[in-house]
Amino acid sequence: MTKIELTKESEFIVGENKLMNYILAILFLAIFLYGLGDAVSRNFKNIDYQSYVLTLALIPVVYCLRRANSKRVYIRINKNGIYKDEQIVTGWSTLLNYYLAQEKKKKFYDIRDNFILVVEYRGEDVNKGFRRKIPLTNNQNKSEEEVLEAVAFFWAAYKMNTGRIT
Repeated sequence: MTKIELTKESEFIVGENKLMNYILAILFLAIFLYGLGDAVSRNFKNIDYQSYVLTLALIPVVYCLRRANSKRVYIRINKNGIYKDEQIVTGWSTLLNYYLAQEKKKKFYDIRDNFILVVEYRGEDVNKGFRRKIPLTNNQNKSEEEVLEAVAFFWAAYKMNTGRIT
């Protein structure tokens, strides 16, 4: 994966990993075609249950293709702040802290990483702080480290512009 050079005016966008979704769609399409080919070779008579099951692979093909063609933006980080699903979480003036964490697995057989970006910020009332957990999915096109680097870059740029260098 190539590293993106950030500037003060650029945006860091985390979206869907399109290549992985296309590969999965091709894999499931091959499974579907195998099941369909088996049914065709039997002239659709005396078909095994496996052919029926394999033709159900068309469902994940459609699902993967829809995700691959999706324009959804999970996380956007720019000079104005941090956004989740195009809704602002916080601007740089109210950001207090950020870090990467991993939530406990809900089930013992859960194989996902469950990484989250935790953003701590203050609200309108200066004495009241908030914490927002932004999930980092397993099929996003940017790594967790790249997300942290982007937040660090834009927060440092904000501090430098406002003279709040710490």
